[in-house]
Amino acid sequence: MKEFKRDGLRLQVLYFLAVTWFLFPVTGQSADVLAPAQGTVTASAGMQQGTGLTLDEVVRTALENHSSVKSAQYQVGAQDAVLHQQMAAYYPTISFSNTYRTANSGGSSSNASKGFDSFTGAGNASMTLYNFGKREGAVQSARDTLDATQYAYNTTANNIVLAVKQAYYGVLQANALLRVNEETVRDREETLRQTQGFYDVGTKPRSDVTQAQANLYLAQANLILARNGVDVAWANLRNAMGVDDYPRQPLAEELAVTPFSMALAEAKEEAFAARPELLQFAALLKAEDQLIAVARRNHLPDLLFSSIYGRQGVTGESPHNNWQVQLSLNVPIFNGFQTTYQLQQALYTYQSIKEQARVQRQQVALQVEQSYLNLTTAREVVKANEAAVKAAKENLELHEGRYQVGYAPIVEVTDAQTTYTTAQTNYVNALVSYKLAMAQLLNAMGRQ
Repeated sequence: MKEFKRDGLRLQVLYFLAVTWFLFPVTGQSADVLAPAQGTVTASAGMQQGTGLTLDEVVRTALENHSSVKSAQYQVGAQDAVLHQQMAAYYPTISFSNTYRTANSGGSSSNASKGFDSFTGAGNASMTLYNFGKREGAVQSARDTLDATQYAYNTTANNIVLAVKQAYYGVLQANALLRVNEETVRDREETLRQTQGFYDVGTKPRSDVTQAQANLYLAQANLILARNGVDVAWANLRNAMGVDDYPRQPLAEELAVTPFSMALAEAKEEAFAARPELLQFAALLKAEDQLIAVARRNHLPDLLFSSIYGRQGVTGESPHNNWQVQLSLNVPIFNGFQTTYQLQQALYTYQSIKEQARVQRQQVALQVEQSYLNLTTAREVVKANEAAVKAAKENLELHEGRYQVGYAPIVEVTDAQTTYTTAQTNYVNALVSYKLAMAQLLNAMGRQ
């Protein structure tokens, strides 16, 4: 009798397998998660990109078109003009004046009034011969300020590059999540077809069909949100590039994790040497130091040269020439302590910039350390989520097999599908988090 029951059970199992094989072929997930290559963890095959829009192209477009970059370029040009204004002190000032005058001199009762015309033309030339380094200090201060403005431009460019990278990876993330949700919809459509087939032959209840339908509708709703996420990501990318319109196209970058071999101390040292914000403060300190020297030298005299050559004449007289050459030594004696307080202002400004530079250096160190730690953590999270995807996929395949032979309820399949979709989503987010952490670390180190 027991043997007869075992034979009956075998026949039932074979019956389910036959129905499944003929009517509803078993299909697994449409995109398998690839094992990472040595030294590199990559996204699933469906998440990888072929040829298309590269990150370098996006960065180049942003640097050429973004208004913030252009504004910083104009600031550099404006400061260069200031430098040339200061350099004008090395050249003489030349001017020419021409005057014509007509007048009438009143006469007495016995003499009639008499009119006359006069003209004067003169050329003037003046120049500072020597002012004890005040001219040179002002020029050097303007030159150092120009360097600081250039470093400010570099800071703006680096920040734009970081924003573009973040937006680019946002598109990669949205595309990958869209594929995950498309895959989920396909799988749940297949589950619904299988469940409907089982119900039609009388092996599954109607509740399994309605459960599969509900799961499919939820997956379709998530797919709609994922498509909107792609649209939003592209809008963010266009904004980050500073363009009004840009054609959509496949992205060439891959969601991949590559090792970062530099130690934290080395990363900080590179940041201290390369961050444009720190270099900007160094240049500003040099510029202010020159202004301090100029303020001190304002107590010293100026040696000036001036000359005039002209011609003048009056009606009825022959025109005659006149000229004058003059050397002047202007010695400051007292100006209401203005020079003293100008020096005090320059000294206080120098100390203020110095403290700002110290704060900026601390901020750079903090940014590098935070980004470095985030990068290290992100890599471990990627590994954990990669393992979770593999386990969730295997778990789904087991529950699908059990359901197809009648050993598992549909709830187990639904839970397994949800777990697998969640694992894939977490894996994509972990990969993007790693890419963002890498971009932030490079930015913190002063790289583009």
